[in-house]
Amino acid sequence: MHASFSLCLALALACSDGGSGASPDDGSPVAAAGAAGVAGAGGSAQSGGMPPAAAGAGGSAGTGAPAFAQVGVCGQRGQSPVTVSSFEGYEEYYLIGEDGFGKDICVVHFDVSRVGAAPPGCDGCAWSHRVAYRNPEVLTDVDGVCAMSELGMSASKIAEVDGSEVAYGYVYEYAGHVSVLMKYDEAAGTWGPNGNASWDEQRGMLRFDRRNGFCGY
Repeated sequence: MHASFSLCLALALACSDGGSGASPDDGSPVAAAGAAGVAGAGGSAQSGGMPPAAAGAGGSAGTGAPAFAQVGVCGQRGQSPVTVSSFEGYEEYYLIGEDGFGKDICVVHFDVSRVGAAPPGCDGCAWSHRVAYRNPEVLTDVDGVCAMSELGMSASKIAEVDGSEVAYGYVYEYAGHVSVLMKYDEAAGTWGPNGNASWDEQRGMLRFDRRNGFCGY
C-alpha cells in the first residue's frame, strides 16, 4: 500500500510540473515556437535574419517600384518676352543633382509661343495667353538620367509635350502676397497658381522657376 501511494504521489508531482509550461530557456520545441511567435508579432526578428531596413528595401523591389540610388530636385523654368498681345520664349524641364545643391544633370528645352487667347476667368491677371510647346532639345542628359529618373523625360514623354498647349496668366499680388504665374486647369476648368514668377512690364520679360520637389535618379 505504501509503495502504491508513493508511486501515485510521484506521478502527481510529474503531471503538476508538466502543466506549468516549459521555461523559455529549456530548449524545448514548444518554448522555441513560442519565442518565435513573440518575435514575429513584435517585429523584432525578421525572417531569415534580415534587418528592418533591408526588409523594407526588399519589399519595394518586390513590388516592381524603381529603386533610385540618389536624390535630386526636379522643376520647370522659363523666360519669355511677354506683352498683353504676345508671348515668345522658352521653358525647360530640369533635374539638379545632389539633393538640389549640385549641377543640372538633365535639361530638356522647349520653345514656347502664343497660339491664341486664353480661357476667361483669370481674375486680376495683367495678361493671359494660350501657348504651345515646340522644338524640343535635350541640352543636358548625364548618363541617360532624363529618362531613368522620376523626372521621366523619356523620348516618348518629350514627344507628348511637343505640340501640347497650356494657358498662362500673370498676377502681380496673388492673395495679396507674391507675384505668380497662373495656369489654367483644363480638366477642372479653373485658374490656379503655378509658382512664383516675375514680370517687368516696361521690359516685358517673364521669368519663373518652379521646383516640384525631390526626384530620385
